[in-house]
Amino acid sequence: MKTSLKQFFAFSIRCGRLCLVGDWRYHLWLAFLAAVCLLGLNAYAKQFVHGLVITDMSDHVSWGVYIANFTFLVGVAAAAVMLVIPVYVYKNEDLHDLVIFGELLAISAILMCLAFVMVDLGRPDRFWHMIPGIGKFNFPASLLSWDVIVLNGYLALNIYLCAYLLFCRYQKQAPSKWLYLPIVFIGIFWAISIHTVTAFLYVGLGGRPFWNSSIVGPRFIASAFTAGPALIILALQIVRRVTASGALGRAAHFKSGHLNHRPATPGDFELLASHLPELKSVPPATLEECLAGAKVLQAEEGDVFLRQGEKKRDAFFILEGRVVVKREDNGRSRIVRSVGPGEQFGEISALQGTPRTATATAEQPARVLCLKADALQKLMRHPEMNRIVRSRMTERLMITDRALLTLRSIVQVAMLVNVFLLLNELFKEFYTGNLHVAASQYLYFGLHGHNALVPWIWTAIACNLVALVLLMLPLSRSLKWLDLACVLAIVGVWIEKGMGLVVPGFIPTPLGEIVEYSPTLNETLICFGIWAFGLACYTVMLRVAIPILQGRLTVLDDNSGPATTPQVLNSSTAS
Repeated sequence: MKTSLKQFFAFSIRCGRLCLVGDWRYHLWLAFLAAVCLLGLNAYAKQFVHGLVITDMSDHVSWGVYIANFTFLVGVAAAAVMLVIPVYVYKNEDLHDLVIFGELLAISAILMCLAFVMVDLGRPDRFWHMIPGIGKFNFPASLLSWDVIVLNGYLALNIYLCAYLLFCRYQKQAPSKWLYLPIVFIGIFWAISIHTVTAFLYVGLGGRPFWNSSIVGPRFIASAFTAGPALIILALQIVRRVTASGALGRAAHFKSGHLNHRPATPGDFELLASHLPELKSVPPATLEECLAGAKVLQAEEGDVFLRQGEKKRDAFFILEGRVVVKREDNGRSRIVRSVGPGEQFGEISALQGTPRTATATAEQPARVLCLKADALQKLMRHPEMNRIVRSRMTERLMITDRALLTLRSIVQVAMLVNVFLLLNELFKEFYTGNLHVAASQYLYFGLHGHNALVPWIWTAIACNLVALVLLMLPLSRSLKWLDLACVLAIVGVWIEKGMGLVVPGFIPTPLGEIVEYSPTLNETLICFGIWAFGLACYTVMLRVAIPILQGRLTVLDDNSGPATTPQVLNSSTAS
Protein backbone atom coordinates (compact mmCIF):
# COMPACT_ATOMS: atom_id res chain seq x y z
CA MET A 1 0.00 0.00 0.00
CA LYS A 2 2.81 2.39 0.91
CA THR A 3 4.59 1.57 -2.34
CA SER A 4 1.42 2.20 -4.36
CA LEU A 5 0.91 5.60 -2.75
CA LYS A 6 4.53 6.49 -3.47
CA GLN A 7 4.10 5.45 -7.10
CA PHE A 8 0.88 7.44 -7.41
CA PHE A 9 2.60 10.48 -5.91
CA ALA A 10 5.41 10.16 -8.48
CA PHE A 11 2.76 9.76 -11.20
CA SER A 12 1.04 12.96 -10.03
CA ILE A 13 4.32 14.88 -10.07
CA ARG A 14 5.03 13.81 -13.67
CA CYS A 15 1.51 14.76 -14.72
CA GLY A 16 1.94 18.17 -13.10
CA ARG A 17 5.16 18.74 -15.01
CA LEU A 18 3.58 17.57 -18.23
CA CYS A 19 0.86 20.23 -17.90
CA LEU A 20 3.53 22.89 -18.38
CA VAL A 21 4.95 21.41 -21.58
CA GLY A 22 3.53 21.79 -25.09
CA ASP A 23 3.97 23.53 -28.40
CA TRP A 24 3.05 27.12 -29.22
CA ARG A 25 -0.60 26.24 -29.94
CA TYR A 26 -1.00 24.74 -26.48
CA HIS A 27 0.52 27.72 -24.69
CA LEU A 28 -1.32 30.28 -26.85
CA TRP A 29 -4.65 28.55 -26.19
CA LEU A 30 -4.03 28.44 -22.43
CA ALA A 31 -2.89 32.08 -22.43
CA PHE A 32 -6.11 33.09 -24.19
CA LEU A 33 -8.22 31.13 -21.69
CA ALA A 34 -6.27 32.64 -18.79
CA ALA A 35 -6.98 36.15 -20.12
CA VAL A 36 -10.72 35.40 -20.36
CA CYS A 37 -10.63 33.91 -16.85
CA LEU A 38 -9.04 37.10 -15.51
CA LEU A 39 -11.74 39.22 -17.18
CA GLY A 40 -14.37 37.02 -15.55
CA LEU A 41 -12.62 37.18 -12.18
CA ASN A 42 -12.49 40.97 -12.38
CA ALA A 43 -16.21 41.06 -13.17
CA TYR A 44 -16.94 38.75 -10.24
CA ALA A 45 -14.87 40.95 -7.92
CA LYS A 46 -17.18 43.85 -8.84
CA GLN A 47 -20.21 41.66 -8.15
CA PHE A 48 -18.74 40.53 -4.83
CA VAL A 49 -18.21 44.14 -3.74
CA HIS A 50 -21.51 45.62 -4.93
CA GLY A 51 -23.70 42.51 -4.67
CA LEU A 52 -26.15 40.97 -7.12
CA VAL A 53 -27.66 44.40 -7.67
CA ILE A 54 -25.22 44.87 -10.58
CA THR A 55 -26.89 41.94 -12.37
CA ASP A 56 -30.31 42.22 -13.99
CA MET A 57 -31.74 39.71 -11.52
CA SER A 58 -34.27 40.95 -9.00
CA ASP A 59 -36.84 39.78 -6.47
CA HIS A 60 -39.09 38.97 -9.42
CA VAL A 61 -36.53 37.08 -11.56
CA SER A 62 -34.09 35.56 -9.06
CA TRP A 63 -32.50 33.01 -11.42
CA GLY A 64 -30.78 34.15 -14.59
CA VAL A 65 -27.98 33.25 -16.93
CA TYR A 66 -25.91 31.67 -14.14
CA ILE A 67 -28.52 29.02 -13.40
CA ALA A 68 -29.20 28.68 -17.13
CA ASN A 69 -25.57 27.66 -17.69
CA PHE A 70 -25.68 25.45 -14.60
CA THR A 71 -28.68 23.56 -15.94
CA PHE A 72 -27.10 23.06 -19.35
CA LEU A 73 -23.77 21.88 -17.94
CA VAL A 74 -25.37 19.35 -15.63
CA GLY A 75 -26.73 17.75 -18.80
CA VAL A 76 -23.29 17.81 -20.44
CA ALA A 77 -21.83 16.05 -17.40
CA ALA A 78 -24.58 13.45 -17.37
CA ALA A 79 -24.07 12.74 -21.08
CA ALA A 80 -20.72 11.06 -20.37
CA VAL A 81 -22.82 8.00 -19.56
CA MET A 82 -23.66 7.73 -23.27
CA LEU A 83 -20.07 6.61 -23.82
CA VAL A 84 -19.96 4.39 -20.75
CA ILE A 85 -23.11 2.38 -21.49
CA PRO A 86 -22.17 1.25 -25.03
CA VAL A 87 -18.66 0.24 -23.89
CA TYR A 88 -19.25 -1.47 -20.56
CA VAL A 89 -22.79 -2.78 -21.09
CA TYR A 90 -22.89 -3.53 -24.83
CA LYS A 91 -19.12 -4.04 -25.33
CA ASN A 92 -18.84 -1.52 -28.17
CA GLU A 93 -15.17 -1.56 -29.18
CA ASP A 94 -15.48 1.55 -31.39
CA LEU A 95 -16.03 3.75 -28.35
CA HIS A 96 -13.73 1.88 -25.97
CA ASP A 97 -10.81 4.25 -26.47
CA LEU A 98 -12.99 7.34 -26.07
CA VAL A 99 -14.63 6.75 -22.69
CA ILE A 100 -11.90 8.62 -20.84
CA PHE A 101 -12.59 11.76 -22.93
CA GLY A 102 -16.24 11.71 -21.88
CA GLU A 103 -15.31 11.22 -18.22
CA LEU A 104 -12.84 14.11 -18.31
CA LEU A 105 -15.48 16.31 -19.94
CA ALA A 106 -17.88 15.37 -17.13
CA ILE A 107 -15.30 16.49 -14.53
CA SER A 108 -14.84 19.84 -16.30
CA ALA A 109 -18.61 20.33 -16.61
CA ILE A 110 -19.25 19.62 -12.92
CA LEU A 111 -16.48 22.05 -11.92
CA MET A 112 -18.19 24.72 -14.04
CA CYS A 113 -21.56 23.82 -12.48
CA LEU A 114 -20.18 24.38 -9.00
CA ALA A 115 -18.61 27.67 -10.12
CA PHE A 116 -21.92 28.92 -11.53
CA VAL A 117 -23.67 28.05 -8.27
CA MET A 118 -21.03 29.98 -6.33
CA VAL A 119 -21.35 33.15 -8.41
CA ASP A 120 -25.14 32.96 -8.14
CA LEU A 121 -24.96 33.12 -4.35
CA GLY A 122 -25.37 36.62 -2.99
CA ARG A 123 -23.27 35.65 0.04
CA PRO A 124 -20.79 33.00 -1.14
CA ASP A 125 -19.11 33.09 2.28
CA ARG A 126 -22.19 31.27 3.58
CA PHE A 127 -21.66 28.31 1.28
CA TRP A 128 -20.58 26.30 4.31
CA HIS A 129 -24.25 26.06 5.33
CA MET A 130 -24.66 23.47 2.54
CA ILE A 131 -21.81 21.23 3.76
CA PRO A 132 -23.14 18.09 5.51
CA GLY A 133 -22.17 17.88 9.18
CA ILE A 134 -21.09 21.53 9.33
CA GLY A 135 -24.04 23.55 8.11
CA LYS A 136 -27.79 22.95 8.28
CA PHE A 137 -28.04 20.52 5.39
CA ASN A 138 -31.81 19.88 5.71
CA PHE A 139 -31.58 16.39 4.20
CA PRO A 140 -33.70 14.72 2.85
CA ALA A 141 -36.46 17.33 2.83
CA SER A 142 -34.61 19.85 0.65
CA LEU A 143 -34.06 19.08 -3.03
CA LEU A 144 -31.05 21.42 -2.95
CA SER A 145 -29.40 19.08 -0.45
CA TRP A 146 -30.04 16.20 -2.87
CA ASP A 147 -28.44 18.26 -5.63
CA VAL A 148 -25.34 18.90 -3.51
CA ILE A 149 -24.97 15.16 -2.90
CA VAL A 150 -25.46 13.99 -6.49
CA LEU A 151 -23.23 16.65 -8.07
CA ASN A 152 -20.32 16.24 -5.68
CA GLY A 153 -20.75 12.47 -5.65
CA TYR A 154 -20.66 12.32 -9.45
CA LEU A 155 -17.56 14.52 -9.47
CA ALA A 156 -15.82 12.18 -6.99
CA LEU A 157 -16.79 9.08 -9.01
CA ASN A 158 -15.39 10.51 -12.24
CA ILE A 159 -12.19 11.77 -10.65
CA TYR A 160 -11.54 8.35 -9.12
CA LEU A 161 -12.34 6.49 -12.33
CA CYS A 162 -10.13 8.67 -14.53
CA ALA A 163 -7.24 8.75 -12.05
CA TYR A 164 -7.31 4.97 -11.54
CA LEU A 165 -7.54 4.01 -15.22
CA LEU A 166 -4.85 6.48 -16.28
CA PHE A 167 -2.58 5.38 -13.43
CA CYS A 168 -2.97 1.73 -14.46
CA ARG A 169 -2.16 2.63 -18.06
CA TYR A 170 0.86 4.61 -16.84
CA GLN A 171 1.98 1.62 -14.77
CA LYS A 172 1.48 -0.73 -17.75
CA GLN A 173 -0.83 -2.82 -15.57
CA ALA A 174 -4.29 -4.19 -16.29
CA PRO A 175 -6.86 -2.43 -14.06
CA SER A 176 -8.63 -4.64 -11.53
CA LYS A 177 -12.27 -5.04 -12.49
CA TRP A 178 -13.26 -5.03 -8.82
CA LEU A 179 -11.76 -1.58 -8.43
CA TYR A 180 -13.43 0.15 -11.37
CA LEU A 181 -16.41 -1.80 -12.77
CA PRO A 182 -18.62 -1.24 -9.67
CA ILE A 183 -17.82 2.48 -9.94
CA VAL A 184 -18.73 2.41 -13.64
CA PHE A 185 -22.19 0.96 -13.01
CA ILE A 186 -22.81 3.20 -10.01
CA GLY A 187 -21.81 6.12 -12.23
CA ILE A 188 -24.39 5.13 -14.86
CA PHE A 189 -27.26 5.46 -12.40
CA TRP A 190 -25.66 8.49 -10.76
CA ALA A 191 -25.42 10.30 -14.11
CA ILE A 192 -29.16 9.87 -14.64
CA SER A 193 -29.81 11.06 -11.10
CA ILE A 194 -27.86 14.34 -11.37
CA HIS A 195 -30.05 15.62 -14.17
CA THR A 196 -33.24 14.14 -12.77
CA VAL A 197 -32.68 15.87 -9.43
CA THR A 198 -31.91 19.12 -11.27
CA ALA A 199 -35.23 18.77 -13.12
CA PHE A 200 -37.02 18.15 -9.81
CA LEU A 201 -35.66 21.47 -8.52
CA TYR A 202 -37.94 23.11 -11.07
CA VAL A 203 -40.85 20.67 -10.97
CA GLY A 204 -41.08 20.86 -7.19
CA LEU A 205 -41.89 24.58 -7.25
CA GLY A 206 -45.67 24.31 -7.42
CA GLY A 207 -46.14 28.07 -7.48
CA ARG A 208 -44.43 28.23 -10.90
CA PRO A 209 -46.85 26.52 -13.32
CA PHE A 210 -44.44 26.85 -16.27
CA TRP A 211 -42.15 24.28 -14.59
CA ASN A 212 -44.83 22.25 -12.88
CA SER A 213 -44.96 19.38 -15.37
CA SER A 214 -44.02 15.71 -15.06
CA ILE A 215 -42.43 15.82 -18.52
CA VAL A 216 -39.62 18.17 -17.45
CA GLY A 217 -37.45 15.29 -16.16
CA PRO A 218 -37.58 13.26 -19.39
CA ARG A 219 -37.01 16.44 -21.42
CA PHE A 220 -33.90 17.17 -19.38
CA ILE A 221 -32.51 13.68 -20.02
CA ALA A 222 -33.31 13.79 -23.75
CA SER A 223 -31.72 17.21 -24.21
CA ALA A 224 -28.67 16.14 -22.18
CA PHE A 225 -28.15 13.10 -24.38
CA THR A 226 -28.39 15.42 -27.39
CA ALA A 227 -26.03 18.23 -26.42
CA GLY A 228 -23.52 16.17 -24.43
CA PRO A 229 -22.52 13.66 -27.14
CA ALA A 230 -22.65 16.48 -29.72
CA LEU A 231 -20.09 18.38 -27.65
CA ILE A 232 -17.98 15.22 -27.33
CA ILE A 233 -18.04 14.74 -31.12
CA LEU A 234 -16.63 18.25 -31.64
CA ALA A 235 -14.04 17.82 -28.87
CA LEU A 236 -12.85 14.48 -30.27
CA GLN A 237 -12.34 15.95 -33.71
CA ILE A 238 -10.25 18.76 -32.25
CA VAL A 239 -8.19 16.22 -30.28
CA ARG A 240 -7.78 14.07 -33.36
CA ARG A 241 -6.58 17.00 -35.42
CA VAL A 242 -4.11 18.54 -33.00
CA THR A 243 -2.59 15.18 -32.06
CA ALA A 244 -1.89 14.42 -35.73
CA SER A 245 1.74 14.64 -36.79
CA GLY A 246 0.99 16.64 -39.92
CA ALA A 247 0.60 15.85 -43.59
CA LEU A 248 1.91 12.42 -44.47
CA GLY A 249 4.22 13.65 -47.16
CA ARG A 250 6.08 15.90 -44.71
CA ALA A 251 5.83 14.11 -41.39
CA ALA A 252 6.06 10.39 -42.09
CA HIS A 253 9.56 9.29 -43.02
CA PHE A 254 9.22 5.57 -43.62
CA LYS A 255 12.05 3.43 -44.93
CA SER A 256 11.20 0.87 -47.54
CA GLY A 257 12.85 -2.48 -48.08
CA HIS A 258 13.10 -5.78 -46.21
CA LEU A 259 14.20 -5.96 -42.60
CA ASN A 260 17.12 -8.09 -41.54
CA HIS A 261 15.83 -11.20 -39.85
CA ARG A 262 16.85 -14.56 -38.47
CA PRO A 263 15.00 -17.61 -37.03
CA ALA A 264 13.90 -17.19 -33.42
CA THR A 265 15.64 -19.21 -30.69
CA PRO A 266 14.72 -20.20 -27.11
CA GLY A 267 17.03 -17.42 -25.96
CA ASP A 268 14.70 -14.86 -27.57
CA PHE A 269 11.80 -16.16 -25.48
CA GLU A 270 14.02 -15.89 -22.39
CA LEU A 271 14.79 -12.27 -23.26
CA LEU A 272 11.09 -11.56 -23.82
CA ALA A 273 10.23 -13.20 -20.48
CA SER A 274 12.58 -10.78 -18.70
CA HIS A 275 10.26 -7.95 -19.85
CA LEU A 276 7.05 -10.00 -19.88
CA PRO A 277 6.94 -12.17 -16.71
CA GLU A 278 3.61 -13.72 -17.73
CA LEU A 279 5.46 -15.62 -20.44
CA LYS A 280 7.09 -17.76 -17.73
CA SER A 281 3.70 -19.39 -17.10
CA VAL A 282 3.80 -20.97 -20.57
CA PRO A 283 5.20 -24.54 -20.56
CA PRO A 284 8.49 -25.08 -22.47
CA ALA A 285 6.75 -27.51 -24.82
CA THR A 286 4.34 -24.79 -25.96
CA LEU A 287 7.20 -22.35 -26.46
CA GLU A 288 8.99 -24.95 -28.55
CA GLU A 289 5.90 -25.26 -30.79
CA CYS A 290 5.72 -21.48 -31.17
CA LEU A 291 9.28 -21.36 -32.49
CA ALA A 292 8.13 -22.90 -35.76
CA GLY A 293 8.00 -20.06 -38.28
CA ALA A 294 8.95 -17.43 -35.66
CA LYS A 295 11.67 -14.96 -36.53
CA VAL A 296 13.49 -11.98 -35.04
CA LEU A 297 13.52 -8.71 -37.00
CA GLN A 298 16.33 -6.20 -36.63
CA ALA A 299 15.28 -2.63 -37.51
CA GLU A 300 16.89 0.79 -37.62
CA GLU A 301 15.07 4.01 -36.82
CA GLY A 302 12.32 4.61 -39.39
CA ASP A 303 12.08 1.00 -40.58
CA VAL A 304 8.51 -0.23 -41.10
CA PHE A 305 7.29 -3.50 -39.57
CA LEU A 306 3.78 -3.39 -41.00
CA ARG A 307 1.71 -0.97 -43.05
CA GLN A 308 -1.89 0.10 -42.78
CA GLY A 309 -4.09 -1.97 -45.10
CA GLU A 310 -1.82 -5.03 -45.28
CA LYS A 311 -3.38 -8.44 -44.66
CA LYS A 312 -0.46 -10.40 -43.21
CA ARG A 313 -1.33 -12.32 -40.03
CA ASP A 314 1.76 -11.79 -37.89
CA ALA A 315 1.96 -10.51 -34.32
CA PHE A 316 5.01 -8.78 -32.87
CA PHE A 317 6.65 -8.63 -29.43
CA ILE A 318 9.40 -6.09 -28.77
CA LEU A 319 12.69 -7.43 -27.40
CA GLU A 320 14.67 -4.18 -27.55
CA GLY A 321 13.99 -0.60 -28.62
CA ARG A 322 10.70 1.18 -29.17
CA VAL A 323 8.01 1.13 -31.88
CA VAL A 324 5.39 3.77 -32.65
CA VAL A 325 2.06 2.78 -34.24
CA LYS A 326 0.41 5.48 -36.37
CA ARG A 327 -2.92 5.52 -38.14
CA GLU A 328 -3.28 7.39 -41.43
CA ASP A 329 -6.59 9.17 -41.85
CA ASN A 330 -7.66 12.01 -44.14
CA GLY A 331 -4.12 12.80 -45.22
CA ARG A 332 -2.73 12.99 -41.67
CA SER A 333 -1.09 10.48 -39.33
CA ARG A 334 -1.79 10.25 -35.61
CA ILE A 335 -0.21 8.14 -32.91
CA VAL A 336 -2.33 5.18 -31.85
CA ARG A 337 0.15 3.69 -29.38
CA SER A 338 3.84 3.65 -28.54
CA VAL A 339 5.24 0.36 -27.25
CA GLY A 340 8.51 -0.80 -25.70
CA PRO A 341 10.22 -4.02 -24.58
CA GLY A 342 7.80 -6.76 -23.54
CA GLU A 343 4.84 -5.19 -25.32
CA GLN A 344 3.10 -6.31 -28.50
CA PHE A 345 1.60 -4.75 -31.62
CA GLY A 346 -0.25 -6.08 -34.65
CA GLU A 347 -2.06 -8.66 -32.51
CA ILE A 348 -5.61 -7.47 -33.22
CA SER A 349 -5.55 -7.87 -37.00
CA ALA A 350 -3.48 -11.06 -36.64
CA LEU A 351 -6.11 -12.70 -34.43
CA GLN A 352 -9.13 -11.36 -36.34
CA GLY A 353 -7.72 -11.82 -39.84
CA THR A 354 -8.53 -8.23 -40.79
CA PRO A 355 -6.36 -5.68 -42.65
CA ARG A 356 -3.90 -3.68 -40.58
CA THR A 357 -5.48 -0.55 -39.11
CA ALA A 358 -2.20 1.34 -38.63
CA THR A 359 1.48 1.49 -39.61
CA ALA A 360 4.17 0.38 -37.13
CA THR A 361 7.59 2.05 -37.38
CA ALA A 362 10.76 1.79 -35.30
CA GLU A 363 11.27 4.95 -33.23
CA GLN A 364 14.81 3.83 -32.49
CA PRO A 365 16.94 0.78 -33.33
CA ALA A 366 14.77 -2.17 -32.33
CA ARG A 367 14.73 -5.96 -32.18
CA VAL A 368 11.28 -7.55 -32.55
CA LEU A 369 10.00 -11.13 -32.24
CA CYS A 370 7.56 -11.95 -35.07
CA LEU A 371 5.04 -14.77 -34.41
CA LYS A 372 2.41 -16.35 -36.61
CA ALA A 373 -1.21 -15.92 -35.56
CA ASP A 374 -1.58 -19.58 -34.61
CA ALA A 375 1.52 -19.33 -32.38
CA LEU A 376 0.01 -16.32 -30.60
CA GLN A 377 -3.22 -18.27 -30.10
CA LYS A 378 -1.25 -21.10 -28.50
CA LEU A 379 0.36 -18.65 -26.08
CA MET A 380 -3.06 -17.19 -25.25
CA ARG A 381 -4.42 -20.60 -24.23
CA HIS A 382 -2.63 -20.03 -20.95
CA PRO A 383 -4.60 -17.72 -18.62
CA GLU A 384 -1.77 -15.35 -17.69
CA MET A 385 -0.76 -14.68 -21.28
CA ASN A 386 -4.37 -14.44 -22.41
CA ARG A 387 -5.08 -11.84 -19.73
CA ILE A 388 -2.05 -9.67 -20.47
CA VAL A 389 -2.43 -9.79 -24.26
CA ARG A 390 -6.14 -8.99 -24.19
CA SER A 391 -5.69 -6.18 -21.68
CA ARG A 392 -3.03 -4.60 -23.89
CA MET A 393 -5.22 -4.96 -26.96
CA THR A 394 -7.26 -2.05 -25.54
CA GLU A 395 -4.19 0.14 -24.93
CA ARG A 396 -4.52 2.38 -27.94
CA LEU A 397 -5.99 5.72 -28.92
CA MET A 398 -8.31 5.26 -31.90
CA ILE A 399 -10.59 8.19 -32.69
CA THR A 400 -12.14 6.77 -35.84
CA ASP A 401 -14.88 8.08 -38.11
CA ARG A 402 -16.87 4.99 -37.19
CA ALA A 403 -16.75 5.97 -33.50
CA LEU A 404 -17.92 9.49 -34.33
CA LEU A 405 -20.79 8.11 -36.41
CA THR A 406 -21.79 5.87 -33.49
CA LEU A 407 -22.08 9.00 -31.37
CA ARG A 408 -24.06 10.57 -34.22
CA SER A 409 -26.65 7.81 -33.86
CA ILE A 410 -26.99 8.62 -30.15
CA VAL A 411 -27.46 12.34 -30.87
CA GLN A 412 -29.92 11.50 -33.65
CA VAL A 413 -32.23 9.43 -31.42
CA ALA A 414 -31.96 11.82 -28.47
CA MET A 415 -32.81 14.81 -30.68
CA LEU A 416 -35.90 13.01 -32.00
CA VAL A 417 -37.09 12.35 -28.45
CA ASN A 418 -36.26 15.90 -27.37
CA VAL A 419 -38.27 17.49 -30.19
CA PHE A 420 -41.16 15.08 -29.63
CA LEU A 421 -41.34 15.96 -25.92
CA LEU A 422 -41.20 19.66 -26.80
CA LEU A 423 -44.19 19.25 -29.11
CA ASN A 424 -46.05 17.45 -26.30
CA GLU A 425 -45.35 20.36 -23.98
CA LEU A 426 -46.52 22.91 -26.55
CA PHE A 427 -49.77 20.96 -27.08
CA LYS A 428 -50.43 20.84 -23.37
CA GLU A 429 -49.79 24.56 -22.95
CA PHE A 430 -51.67 26.03 -25.90
CA TYR A 431 -54.46 23.58 -26.74
CA THR A 432 -56.09 23.70 -23.32
CA GLY A 433 -55.79 27.50 -23.09
CA ASN A 434 -55.93 27.55 -19.28
CA LEU A 435 -54.91 30.40 -17.01
CA HIS A 436 -51.33 29.09 -16.65
CA VAL A 437 -50.47 29.56 -20.32
CA ALA A 438 -49.25 33.14 -19.68
CA ALA A 439 -45.59 32.15 -19.21
CA SER A 440 -45.56 30.15 -22.45
CA GLN A 441 -47.42 32.93 -24.22
CA TYR A 442 -44.72 35.37 -23.07
CA LEU A 443 -41.93 33.02 -24.16
CA TYR A 444 -43.18 32.14 -27.64
CA PHE A 445 -45.24 35.14 -28.73
CA GLY A 446 -44.76 37.90 -26.18
CA LEU A 447 -47.23 39.19 -23.62
CA HIS A 448 -48.69 42.70 -23.42
CA GLY A 449 -45.90 44.16 -25.52
CA HIS A 450 -43.13 42.34 -23.64
CA ASN A 451 -41.23 39.97 -25.96
CA ALA A 452 -37.55 39.93 -24.90
CA LEU A 453 -37.32 36.12 -25.05
CA VAL A 454 -39.23 35.56 -28.29
CA PRO A 455 -36.12 35.82 -30.54
CA TRP A 456 -34.25 33.47 -28.17
CA ILE A 457 -36.77 30.64 -28.21
CA TRP A 458 -37.50 30.75 -31.94
CA THR A 459 -33.75 30.70 -32.61
CA ALA A 460 -33.55 27.59 -30.41
CA ILE A 461 -36.45 25.92 -32.23
CA ALA A 462 -34.93 26.71 -35.62
CA CYS A 463 -31.54 25.32 -34.54
CA ASN A 464 -33.11 22.16 -33.14
CA LEU A 465 -35.23 21.51 -36.23
CA VAL A 466 -32.39 22.13 -38.69
CA ALA A 467 -30.11 19.91 -36.59
CA LEU A 468 -32.77 17.19 -36.53
CA VAL A 469 -33.20 17.30 -40.31
CA LEU A 470 -29.43 17.14 -40.86
CA LEU A 471 -29.06 14.25 -38.44
CA MET A 472 -31.85 12.29 -40.11
CA LEU A 473 -30.37 12.74 -43.59
CA PRO A 474 -27.43 10.61 -44.83
CA LEU A 475 -25.76 13.97 -45.45
CA SER A 476 -24.62 14.10 -41.81
CA ARG A 477 -22.42 11.04 -42.33
CA SER A 478 -20.03 13.59 -43.76
CA LEU A 479 -18.15 15.05 -40.82
CA LYS A 480 -18.47 18.68 -41.92
CA TRP A 481 -22.28 18.39 -41.95
CA LEU A 482 -22.21 16.40 -38.72
CA ASP A 483 -20.20 19.20 -37.13
CA LEU A 484 -22.79 21.75 -38.27
CA ALA A 485 -25.61 19.62 -36.87
CA CYS A 486 -23.77 19.29 -33.54
CA VAL A 487 -23.16 23.04 -33.26
CA LEU A 488 -26.84 23.77 -34.00
CA ALA A 489 -27.96 21.13 -31.50
CA ILE A 490 -25.72 22.56 -28.76
CA VAL A 491 -26.89 26.14 -29.37
CA GLY A 492 -30.54 25.07 -29.55
CA VAL A 493 -30.41 23.00 -26.35
CA TRP A 494 -28.47 25.70 -24.46
CA ILE A 495 -31.13 28.30 -25.26
CA GLU A 496 -34.04 25.94 -24.68
CA LYS A 497 -32.74 24.72 -21.30
CA GLY A 498 -31.27 28.07 -20.36
CA MET A 499 -32.96 31.33 -21.19
CA GLY A 500 -35.99 29.48 -22.57
CA LEU A 501 -36.58 27.49 -19.38
CA VAL A 502 -35.26 29.43 -16.39
CA VAL A 503 -36.47 32.96 -17.06
CA PRO A 504 -40.07 32.35 -18.28
CA GLY A 505 -40.83 30.51 -15.05
CA PHE A 506 -40.67 33.87 -13.28
CA ILE A 507 -42.67 35.83 -15.88
CA PRO A 508 -45.34 36.83 -15.11
CA THR A 509 -45.03 36.77 -11.31
CA PRO A 510 -47.73 35.08 -9.19
CA LEU A 511 -49.22 38.57 -8.80
CA GLY A 512 -49.40 39.06 -12.57
CA GLU A 513 -46.52 41.53 -12.90
CA ILE A 514 -44.21 41.36 -15.92
CA VAL A 515 -40.58 42.13 -15.08
CA GLU A 516 -38.25 41.18 -17.92
CA TYR A 517 -34.67 39.99 -17.57
CA SER A 518 -31.62 40.09 -19.82
CA PRO A 519 -28.04 39.42 -18.68
CA THR A 520 -25.82 42.43 -18.09
CA LEU A 521 -22.30 42.80 -19.45
CA ASN A 522 -20.91 41.95 -16.02
CA GLU A 523 -22.90 38.71 -15.89
CA THR A 524 -21.78 37.82 -19.41
CA LEU A 525 -18.10 38.35 -18.55
CA ILE A 526 -18.43 36.14 -15.48
CA CYS A 527 -20.03 33.42 -17.61
CA PHE A 528 -17.25 33.65 -20.19
CA GLY A 529 -14.69 33.45 -17.39
CA ILE A 530 -16.21 30.26 -15.97
CA TRP A 531 -16.45 28.66 -19.41
CA ALA A 532 -12.80 29.56 -20.02
CA PHE A 533 -11.91 27.98 -16.67
CA GLY A 534 -13.72 24.77 -17.64
CA LEU A 535 -12.08 24.63 -21.05
CA ALA A 536 -8.66 25.21 -19.45
CA CYS A 537 -9.29 22.31 -17.05
CA TYR A 538 -10.32 20.06 -19.94
CA THR A 539 -7.29 21.12 -22.00
CA VAL A 540 -4.84 20.39 -19.19
CA MET A 541 -6.45 17.03 -18.42
CA LEU A 542 -6.25 16.05 -22.09
CA ARG A 543 -2.62 17.17 -22.18
CA VAL A 544 -1.91 14.60 -19.47
CA ALA A 545 -4.27 11.84 -20.66
CA ILE A 546 -3.32 11.67 -24.35
CA PRO A 547 0.38 10.76 -23.94
CA ILE A 548 -0.60 8.14 -21.33
CA LEU A 549 -3.25 6.64 -23.62
CA GLN A 550 -0.74 6.59 -26.48
CA GLY A 551 1.82 4.83 -24.30
CA ARG A 552 4.35 7.65 -24.59
CA LEU A 553 4.25 8.50 -20.88
CA THR A 554 4.80 5.40 -18.76
CA VAL A 555 6.56 4.34 -15.60
CA LEU A 556 9.13 2.58 -17.78
CA ASP A 557 10.64 5.89 -18.93
CA ASP A 558 10.45 7.56 -15.52
CA ASN A 559 14.24 7.47 -15.19
CA SER A 560 15.03 7.72 -18.87
CA GLY A 561 17.06 10.89 -18.42
CA PRO A 562 17.21 14.22 -20.23
CA ALA A 563 17.88 12.73 -23.62
CA THR A 564 14.49 11.06 -23.95
CA THR A 565 12.24 13.11 -21.69
CA PRO A 566 11.62 15.95 -24.20
CA GLN A 567 10.64 13.41 -26.84
CA VAL A 568 8.05 11.90 -24.50
CA LEU A 569 6.62 15.24 -23.44
CA ASN A 570 6.45 16.86 -26.85
CA SER A 571 5.16 13.87 -28.74
CA SER A 572 1.56 15.04 -28.73
CA THR A 573 -0.36 18.20 -28.14
CA ALA A 574 -3.69 18.39 -26.35
CA SER A 575 -6.47 20.64 -27.48
